[in-house]
Amino acid sequence: MGKKIIGILIYANPDHYPPTINAIHLLAEYFDVVLIGRNQNLPFWEYPANVIVHRLGKYTSVREREQQSAVNKIREYINFVSQARLLLKDVSLIYAYDAFGYVAAYLSHLMQARSIILIYHNHDLNGQLFPLSSLSGWVQKAERKWVHKANLVVFPSQERAFLFKKLTNFNGKIIIVPNFPRKTYFKENPNFKNIISERLQKLTILLQGAISIKNSLLELIDSLTYLDNSIELKLIGPLQEEEKHLMKDLAIRNEVADRVKYFLPVPYNELPSHTWGASIGVCLYKKTDINHQTMGTASNKIYEYAACGLPVIVSDQPDYRENLGGEIWVRFANPDNPESIASAVKDILNNLDKYEEMCLAARQAFEEKYNYESAFSSLLTQIKDLVNCSLLAKN
Repeated sequence: MGKKIIGILIYANPDHYPPTINAIHLLAEYFDVVLIGRNQNLPFWEYPANVIVHRLGKYTSVREREQQSAVNKIREYINFVSQARLLLKDVSLIYAYDAFGYVAAYLSHLMQARSIILIYHNHDLNGQLFPLSSLSGWVQKAERKWVHKANLVVFPSQERAFLFKKLTNFNGKIIIVPNFPRKTYFKENPNFKNIISERLQKLTILLQGAISIKNSLLELIDSLTYLDNSIELKLIGPLQEEEKHLMKDLAIRNEVADRVKYFLPVPYNELPSHTWGASIGVCLYKKTDINHQTMGTASNKIYEYAACGLPVIVSDQPDYRENLGGEIWVRFANPDNPESIASAVKDILNNLDKYEEMCLAARQAFEEKYNYESAFSSLLTQIKDLVNCSLLAKN
């Protein structure tokens, strides 16, 4: 008898969501998987052999889809749901990501002749109300009405889950799965000790992921003026053109343009090589919204740094302090204050023995507790139980 089938649904390109990739790999060890996403941006991730990937719709870029009219967006979403319904006809469970994915999953479930277990995993919480003149508004309204039908709801942070319960009056079961990386992907590097020594020969502060003014981009550039001229800032990720111009202008005015290196986004499977080569990782979010204030367990970049044995500077905010306050490889800085950021950098680099200790502690913390295998284990057990109970009920 073959493995049972589960469906994973995301209204985006799944290759761009490391936590989704991690979940797929772990679920594929126990189930055959039907993975359904949108046909946007080129695919680059290689999934396990028993994961059948369906990228629905005409190929476009994310920007092209954003510029579509409301009518075309609604038409595309209806087509997505219609195709997903057919692809999900043999699954025992649907694991849906974010509001668009969950609403599509629920509608697909309604059109089946049998009951299917529903799990809703919310990546980012949006507290604002969208107008009903938009597809986002209708999806949000449907999410809040139908979320009560989910067997389980998953969030990457306790604070987001708490606010979601208030916004939706959801009284069902919520489980927290932090956005940690997988141990089986970030394997131990046998040359780690040599890498630590090499990092100190070429000092690099790394910001990977979303690059934005909201992520203290300008403050990071300003902080270089308080640091030794040998220290560079390396940026890897998407950056809007307007903010790119601001970045370049500020770097030129501060006479640090040769120390600011910007690189376009690289596929997730290429990112570790850049991370291993850096000296310090930064994850600085300003208090702009609930998601930025609750990155203590929701930011995968913090723990990708740790997986590569990097000391990390994070925002000095309550959520980060609560989750990382006891870690010797973490330093806290005011994301609005360049001097505070520079002070954290100096504290990490002022003692070579201490720096090595921090690097080793970061990797050890990842291996022992900040990995997706540990974070996902409780949910994986519940998924297996739900599927088994469903099969017993049918028999």
